[in-house]
Amino acid sequence: MSVLLLDASGAVRDCVYVSLKSQDLGPVYAAGSIEELIGELAGASAVILDLGEDPGLRACRRVRALNPRVPLIVLFDEESAEHLEAALSAGATDCISKPINPLEFCARLRSAANRRRHEETESSEASQSLQLAGEQSFSECLDRAWRRERRSGLPVSLLVVNVDHLAAYNRHWGRSAGDECLRRIGAALLAAVFRPDDLVACRAGGEFVVLLPATDQPGAGVVAERLRTRVLELAIPHAGSPGWQQITISLGAATARPLVDPSPEDLVAAAERALSKAKLDGRNRLVVEENVTLSAMA
Repeated sequence: MSVLLLDASGAVRDCVYVSLKSQDLGPVYAAGSIEELIGELAGASAVILDLGEDPGLRACRRVRALNPRVPLIVLFDEESAEHLEAALSAGATDCISKPINPLEFCARLRSAANRRRHEETESSEASQSLQLAGEQSFSECLDRAWRRERRSGLPVSLLVVNVDHLAAYNRHWGRSAGDECLRRIGAALLAAVFRPDDLVACRAGGEFVVLLPATDQPGAGVVAERLRTRVLELAIPHAGSPGWQQITISLGAATARPLVDPSPEDLVAAAERALSKAKLDGRNRLVVEENVTLSAMA
C-alpha cells in the first residue's frame, strides 16, 4: 500500500511513518507542496492530509477532483475540527483525530482501502448486469480501434464520464440506491450511442468511458452533449448537488489521430485531464482537451 502524505508537522509525519511501519504498511511518500502531491497522485493507494495544513481544503478538493476513487484520510485536532463537515463534503473518505492512535489509524486506513476494492468489484458486477464493457475490454477495444484508424487515417475520440457528487449521494441515500443510480445512468449512456463500433465501458468510482472510433472532435462533442442531456432527463433527485438538486455528469473529451499522435494511453490521459477541468469548473459540463500529446512531451 503506497501512502501519500501532504507534508505536515514533524510530529504528525513521524507518527504516520511509525504507525504504518508497525503494521507493515507503506511505503509513505511525504509531498512538500500541493503541486508535488498532485504530481505523485497517480501511484498512491491512499492520501493523508492534515486539516491543520489545509484549512481552505484546496488540497482535499484537488485530490478528489483528479481522483474520485483514492481513499482520502483527513487528520484533525480541536482547532481544525470545525472544518470536518466541509472536509467530508469536499470528498474526504474518513476523518481521524490527533494525536493518532496507531492501531485505530491503520485499521481505518485498511478499511478505506478495502472499501475501494469492494467498489471496484461492484462496478465490475454492475457493468456485467448492464452488458457494459469492463476496463479490460475497453483497453482491448481501444487498442484495436487505434490500429484500425492508423490504417484508415481517421481520428479516434474518447469521453470520460463522471457522476457528479456520487459519494454524497451514497451517504444520503445508501449504497444500494447509489448502485441503482449507476445502473440507470449506464443504461442511459448505452442507449445514447448508436453505432456498432461505439463502446460504453464502466469504471470504478462512478465513472464511465465512451470510445468513439472514426469520430472527430465536433462529432465527439455532439455525442457528449447528448449523453449529458440524457442523464438530466432521468431527473434523479440529489439534494447534495449544489446548484442542480439532481444527478448530473461531467465529461472530458479528447480526439487523436493515430497516424501522428503517440499512443492510446495519451488519448486516455488527455480525456482525464479534460474531465478534471470540467469538475474544477463547476461540473455538469463538457470540457475538451486540445493537446493530446501533453503527457508525451512531459
